[in-house]
Amino acid sequence: VPLCAGETIPFRGQWVKIVHRPSAPAGVTVKDNILMVGGSLAGLEVRLLNWLKKQARAMVNDVVEDLAPRLNFRPHRVMIRDTKSRWGSCSSRKTLSFSWRLILAPPEILRYVVAHEVAHLGEMNHGPEFWKLVESLYPDWRKSRRWLKTEGNGLMMIG
Repeated sequence: VPLCAGETIPFRGQWVKIVHRPSAPAGVTVKDNILMVGGSLAGLEVRLLNWLKKQARAMVNDVVEDLAPRLNFRPHRVMIRDTKSRWGSCSSRKTLSFSWRLILAPPEILRYVVAHEVAHLGEMNHGPEFWKLVESLYPDWRKSRRWLKTEGNGLMMIG
């Protein structure tokens, strides 16, 4: 699904229509299920993608700042990437990376993925101790994990 005028995409779990308004300032606004992109048609996709990444970065950072201190963890770095096969990852150097496409999902799904990666700061595996950490950060993780398995591929097709 391309990021172009006329397309409908999810944003924070709500379907919005991408509308181009050439007379508006070059920027992006969301109101009443309309994602308005101003400025020239040339570069619309780049402006919109950059805006979505910025929204993802802000929301992911807020959730990391909320969850990591609960376990006395601190990531070395938090990155937003254009991944097409992973929602998030945690490196051995404590760098957390997340797909910008998480901003398309409902907020609770983004929160689960962040909780999952924050838990990896303490347990770099998927053993029982890891899942206890996830549970302590996000008790309803199973429901969100199921949602990603059934709905996530559709989000990966956007952009």
